[in-house]
Amino acid sequence: MVRFAQAVGWLGLLVFALPALGYLTVLLVARPRPPLTFAVFYVPFVVLWFLVALPIMALLWVLPPFPRAVVAAVVVYLVALVTPLAFGLARYPLYVIRCGRLPVVASTLAGANSYTPPSNSKYVVSPFEDHFFCSCAQAEAAGFDEFPIGRNRCRGDSTP
Repeated sequence: MVRFAQAVGWLGLLVFALPALGYLTVLLVARPRPPLTFAVFYVPFVVLWFLVALPIMALLWVLPPFPRAVVAAVVVYLVALVTPLAFGLARYPLYVIRCGRLPVVASTLAGANSYTPPSNSKYVVSPFEDHFFCSCAQAEAAGFDEFPIGRNRCRGDSTP
């Protein structure tokens, strides 16, 4: 039981502390700043990530606490990358790292096929944003139109 408690502690550190530090870093460094609505959706995602990882971690009782927590956290995160309503929240931090800034978010919800750049006041990251791009040109090449239509705030975007 002591080893499981230690593993739960490591899991909490991996699932709660590391994403929180990453989000804090993005808040401090990114211009424009990411919307706070992302945290509204991301906090329940992280709690669910932790809860789903607990039974997986219990099945890995033969491993020492830290590797056990790492395996459980990684397995659940990999599953979240392909799970509807979770994969957008799981992928967003990866795109922040990949792009080196806040990505353009796009949605296919209700056939909208629209994107919103970070400079737009309507920029939001929720479970319904299911595509991310490093530039508006990439979003347009993929068949998305800027939301709201006619704003054209991305026209000078030269990021590849």
